Amino acid sequence: MYSINTQDNNKHIDSYSQQAWLMSASVKNNQELSNQYADICQQHKQEKKWVLFINPEEASLEQLAQTHGVDVSKVLCVSFKGKNKVNNIVDENSAHLDIEQIKNVLCRGNCSAVILSNATFANEEIAALNNCAQLGETQCVLLKNQGMKH
Repeated sequence: MYSINTQDNNKHIDSYSQQAWLMSASVKNNQELSNQYADICQQHKQEKKWVLFINPEEASLEQLAQTHGVDVSKVLCVSFKGKNKVNNIVDENSAHLDIEQIKNVLCRGNCSAVILSNATFANEEIAALNNCAQLGETQCVLLKNQGMKH
């Protein structure tokens, strides 16, 4: 499961992952991540809407078309890399995600799914994402690759 530091928070996160509009999962490596990407794309291909990947891992994304036969014509990818908002340090491995932009995308309902890779959110933000996903009928998927090098 997608994890935050305390056990109480993990229980809170687990309760959200049971709901239809917000799912969270951890994978062990890029192959598992690619399989998750493919499963999500396959689930949503009938809806004729976009699947939006935010900060996807390139190696796993490349495998979508090559090994899983996913039609990437309805897949959008957006990467946010750069300044760490907290301490103003440029870090290529950290992603600054604007929660308001993500909430707006979820509420609009233009995408059948929004997949957030290796992003960290507070419990309140997860609750807000869940509400927006439900409002826009857009599945929100939080994926954490445990095998990613930091």
